[in-house]
Amino acid sequence: MTRLASSWRSEAGMTTSQVAIVFPALLFWIMLIVQYGLWFHAKQVAEAAVAEAVDAAQTPAGTIESGEAAARSFLASSGNLDNTVITVQRDLVLVTAEVRGDAPRLVPGFSWSVTARSQAPVERFVPEPSR
Repeated sequence: MTRLASSWRSEAGMTTSQVAIVFPALLFWIMLIVQYGLWFHAKQVAEAAVAEAVDAAQTPAGTIESGEAAARSFLASSGNLDNTVITVQRDLVLVTAEVRGDAPRLVPGFSWSVTARSQAPVERFVPEPSR
């Protein structure tokens, strides 16, 4: 047997063992990338729900309940958030809304929560002579 043939035989199966070690790490990194995409989408959904809540509550006839209902309606149609908590506060001058929730989990062991907050002045009617 030649020296070259014996060196080939000693490395037989090396590629299989390398793939068995590297492939799970590669899959984990791919899952993390997809998980980040799910979190980013959940963040965008939360920010849009907060905007809907503020828009509904800042009108002259708007209430805290109408803001919360608008946010719930938006979240029900868009999904992608679990365990949502919607908080709307309104006084004579300012409306503040906050949405908290959990993004879908693809990678086990990590918690991916999302929080969005927005505020705007309460709209009011100003008569023509007062402008």
